[in-house]
Amino acid sequence: MDILGEILKQVIEGAAQQQAQQQRQPQPQPRQQPQQPPQGMPSPNDLGDILSQIFGGGSAQKLPEVVKQFEEKGMRDQVDSWVRTGPNKPVDRRQIEETFGQQELDRYARSKGIDRDQLAEVLAKYIPRIIDELTPSGQLPARRG
Repeated sequence: MDILGEILKQVIEGAAQQQAQQQRQPQPQPRQQPQQPPQGMPSPNDLGDILSQIFGGGSAQKLPEVVKQFEEKGMRDQVDSWVRTGPNKPVDRRQIEETFGQQELDRYARSKGIDRDQLAEVLAKYIPRIIDELTPSGQLPARRG
């Protein structure tokens, strides 16, 4: 079961719709090819691959470990807001870098030919939403195994 893939699809489609609405604002802009991310930004497929690596594949097996990483870096309040029902507290690029480490982010970015800082920004935007979606009951799933 590819839970993460379904959640990513919903989150990325929502972001694409939001971006399309912003582009409909009356501003002269050159025509861009659809689905092309700005230079250095991850494409939806690249982002999906990176998030799949972070969360341990389509079934998000590493979710408890990811949550623990954030908690160990002093972000228990943020993580609790993502897991529980209700609004999600934000996280910024620096907190993503602290949690995953610059070497790990470099590895993900290099593997897809994207900018590490922009990757950290994108992860800061999506990880809270993904953890929120992976925990609809307001708690982490029980570990199996």
